[in-house]
Amino acid sequence: MLFFCQYIQAQTLSGTICDGENKNPLEGAMISVLRGNMMIDYALTDAHGRYSLPWKHNATLQISVSMLGYKHEVRNVSAAGILNLLLQSESILLKEVQIRPGRISTRKDTVRYNLAEFISSKDVHIKDVLKRLPGVDVEENGQVTYKGKSIDYFLVEGMDVTGGRYNQINNNLSAKAVKAAEIMENYQSVKALKGKISSDEVALNLQLDPQARDQWIVNNTLGLGWNDALLWDASINALQLGKGNQSIYSYKTNNTGTDLSREQTVLVNNTSQEIPLYDFLTQPAISAPLDKERLLFNQTHTLNANRMYKWNDEQSLRLQAGYTHDRISQQRQNTQIFYQPEDTIRINETYNYHLLSDAAHLEANYENNSTRHYLVNRFLLEGESNRGSSPELQQTIRTSQLAAKNFFNFIRNRDNTTWEFNSATQYAYVPSSLSVSNSKNKYEQQNLYTDNKGRYLKKQNGFTRQYTAGMQGEWDKVYLSDTSSNKKSYSPSNFSIYLTPYFELERNKWLASLSTAVKYKRYFEQQRSFLFFTPKLYLRYQLDYHWKFSLFGRLNRSAGDITDLCPAVYRTDYRTWRNGNGLFPVSTEQLYNLYGEYKNTVQEFFITATLAYQRTHYNTLNEQSVSKDAIVYTRRAHSNYTNNWSLSSTLSKGFFGWNLKTSVDLQFSRSTGEQLTKIPNAASTAIPKGTSDNSLLQNYRYDYLKIEPKLIWSPAEAFEAEYHATIGYGGNKIGSDTHLTPLLDFVQRLQLTYSVGDLDLRLSGEYYRNDLGNNTHLNTLLADAAIVYKRKKWRLEAEVNNLFNKKEYAYTIYSATQSYTSRLNIRPREVLAKIAISY
Repeated sequence: MLFFCQYIQAQTLSGTICDGENKNPLEGAMISVLRGNMMIDYALTDAHGRYSLPWKHNATLQISVSMLGYKHEVRNVSAAGILNLLLQSESILLKEVQIRPGRISTRKDTVRYNLAEFISSKDVHIKDVLKRLPGVDVEENGQVTYKGKSIDYFLVEGMDVTGGRYNQINNNLSAKAVKAAEIMENYQSVKALKGKISSDEVALNLQLDPQARDQWIVNNTLGLGWNDALLWDASINALQLGKGNQSIYSYKTNNTGTDLSREQTVLVNNTSQEIPLYDFLTQPAISAPLDKERLLFNQTHTLNANRMYKWNDEQSLRLQAGYTHDRISQQRQNTQIFYQPEDTIRINETYNYHLLSDAAHLEANYENNSTRHYLVNRFLLEGESNRGSSPELQQTIRTSQLAAKNFFNFIRNRDNTTWEFNSATQYAYVPSSLSVSNSKNKYEQQNLYTDNKGRYLKKQNGFTRQYTAGMQGEWDKVYLSDTSSNKKSYSPSNFSIYLTPYFELERNKWLASLSTAVKYKRYFEQQRSFLFFTPKLYLRYQLDYHWKFSLFGRLNRSAGDITDLCPAVYRTDYRTWRNGNGLFPVSTEQLYNLYGEYKNTVQEFFITATLAYQRTHYNTLNEQSVSKDAIVYTRRAHSNYTNNWSLSSTLSKGFFGWNLKTSVDLQFSRSTGEQLTKIPNAASTAIPKGTSDNSLLQNYRYDYLKIEPKLIWSPAEAFEAEYHATIGYGGNKIGSDTHLTPLLDFVQRLQLTYSVGDLDLRLSGEYYRNDLGNNTHLNTLLADAAIVYKRKKWRLEAEVNNLFNKKEYAYTIYSATQSYTSRLNIRPREVLAKIAISY
């Protein structure tokens, strides 16, 4: 092993670059390998002044070391080893040149934002600064995007303390505690796979101010107010973030409309650790094209604890726990119109909806991440209980879920080959029930799932070969019962074996990959077998640092979920039934994606464009039977297609001298498909048992255009303006005769802030213009005002929301062959005073 270590060291030229006077390490010094006057390799020193270069040269070459403000050094090197240098400072004479500090710098695939150049005295938490960064955006739910793509990792000092629940950082970490934000493209979190297989993932890393690093940051907030009842908003959270151990503890409660459950939501996409779990019943969603704080009548408590230990550069342990209790209510009036070939059916309903929910999770994640091997084990225990009721509809839906999951992954590097073993296991218990008037339907599901696979990877001369083979098993037992003592059960248990060869070739500016996944799946009780295949092709061309283009194509054959195998007609709400009719849906999807981007960090300019086409073939189609009292979906054997075209683009531009950030999101889509409709002979509250003798087929097409401009402008320290608009235009065509009136909806949000000493005066307004169909529209103007006093660690705030005391909001949306109009209550005028202290 000693000989092996000496051999590895001998293939590398490494060392440290320091200041010649104070011996401090220099970060960002450039070390170039020259053959004659041609640079053939280079590296940049890290924060500790260290660098490392692979050495495969036999001749004597020149090593050039340069950094602004220091004398240029050149050394002749004939063999690998250690080369340490001390650079001598050198004054630079500049004539008629104005120097300004750069807000954005780049290094290979990393974009670094100096937050001191973006932060404003009005910013409270780190999310307030992130939304100012060119190319970066923060969605309403807290999700962070870069060039229109959601980030895959949210790190603080290189550590993921929240496991993707990064709203706990966004909403709690002080903006002044962060020194810089780094966006790392093509991020590979597994060190053993770096340089072996490409990655398109994006990571955001926050670098803390040295004075805030490893220090406890505690925030306390208490707010009281009034609308028609007492309002409260209270929180206490403590954060300790450093390069070794990190902790986040928080308790929050309010009834002011702020959705605290978002702090327990995983906002990153990690498909490798997603295990499918389906339920027969779902709770009605409380949503509208309106800021959620306007329509949410809530009483919420949430508690979370995160602790992460990092013993060295390789080993870490993350422990997490979270709990949320939520009580939500909403009053709605809905009008649903079904456009059928020979008739139009209108269904009106008015009801109060109440949702009581509890959700908790426990997680332990151990990771050993080195260049030679990788080992991670993640154990997760999740549980939730929801009870949604509506007295007017005489309906109560209970949904619950308890799941235990474990994910294990081990990777071992041997020379230029890599071996990997991956295992995922889940046990879940999913009971649910539906009570309507005097009837009750119960659904109970037990699920045991396991997926185990092995991989072999070898990379040589830029060509990567990877082979994956695995076995997947799922044991399921489903029980259904109703008030008439009818009990039924079935088992959708299945077993699969699969093989996925993957090939990747990287040549200079080009990268190409091809994979062809093949899976054989067997359902035991149903005595049915399927052969699924998923070939994928990916091409990427990196013209230079600024331009990148890619092409992606995929063909995917898949089948329905376990609810589709249900042999009985089952009920999902007070008026809806579903009948699988003994048919199992199988689909074949074609997806093509053309992507291009341009970025110029010096000019703070980012633009992306994506053109996508999706065509899906189905062997079945749901027949829709609608009456005043019942809606029944019966699966029929009918070959049909859906087609979806979409064009999306994001543009972001920052203006250094103006303290201005602008961005525009553009989206256009067209969807076509077919709808099978049965014209019922008579309405009945019993379970309809119609046939398809009088079914009619309708074609539909839906077009939608959305433009979303945003602007944040601070022309002076005392004044700031933030503008956000959303313009949507969509129309529906059903058959050859029915053209629904296109809907033009737009929202304009404007917030103005003016500072006088320690006082901030804030006025915000929202204007909604919603088309309701039939050439009618609704205008809604909402306004808020607030005054904030800041003094050292204290923050006092008084606000008045919904100044004009609007009570109702309405909107209309189209879907396939129907339209949906809803009127709902919104939060009335509210007065709230808050006091906060941070230390």
